[in-house]
Amino acid sequence: MKRILTAIVALPILLYTVWSENPYFFVALGSAAILLALSEFYNLALKAGCRPFASMGYIAALGVVAFFVIDSLVWIAALMTALTILSLAAALARPEDMSKALASVSATIFGVIYVALLAGFLVGVRILPNTLSEPPTPHLASKLLTMFLAMVMLTDTGAYYTGRSIGRRKLAPRVSPGKTIEGAIGGLITAIITGPLCRLIFFPEIPIAHALALGAAIGVVGQVGDLAESMLKRGSDVKDSGTLLPGHGGMLDRLDSILFCAPLLYYYSRIFIPKL
Repeated sequence: MKRILTAIVALPILLYTVWSENPYFFVALGSAAILLALSEFYNLALKAGCRPFASMGYIAALGVVAFFVIDSLVWIAALMTALTILSLAAALARPEDMSKALASVSATIFGVIYVALLAGFLVGVRILPNTLSEPPTPHLASKLLTMFLAMVMLTDTGAYYTGRSIGRRKLAPRVSPGKTIEGAIGGLITAIITGPLCRLIFFPEIPIAHALALGAAIGVVGQVGDLAESMLKRGSDVKDSGTLLPGHGGMLDRLDSILFCAPLLYYYSRIFIPKL
């Protein structure tokens, strides 16, 4: 019940930012989610024995989002270079933690890459102009993001209910004992079906072959992302990354599949949408 109530509250807010004429509502919401998820990641790192330089990570994360907003991805490399140098320099001020310097610096940088950079690709999609396609597609960014979110969420739903009903063989017992091979297949099939459904309901401009291919890719990659975050939690000996979202765990728990799939949507939009 908690999961449903949280979704009832959160989903309309998310969809409003996706479909609003002002894309900066989505940028603001995304920035807040990134900082919360990054905070949870750094807490996982602390539990695993690292001491990440969290303040540097938060500043770098906001910088990553800003560069996606102004469509200057080349500056992200410069930002990550600066973060690397500054993190190593900061580690010099902790001579008593020299044995943990490598892990702490690595956790600082990886957290920004894993959370902020991957999530930032969705910000890059949200600011896409309708004129990217020819002829222009009304609400192009909103349609792409809505289809993407439907694919990710329904993959999770399909995997959950298929696994509960017919799941027998464990998918990755040491990482996530509750997940099954049957559930993973059910999630994949659901994602593939979601693409054509979105095309039928609100996105007629996308070719059906593209919708099927994107759904299949998200159905696979999203489940890998879910398992990857489960691995990080097990390594830190926690069940959930946080308690922010009742029934769902933390923000990172909700973003795990989204993070892995976000680059797929971004590069799809940049490579294939102009050719529609």
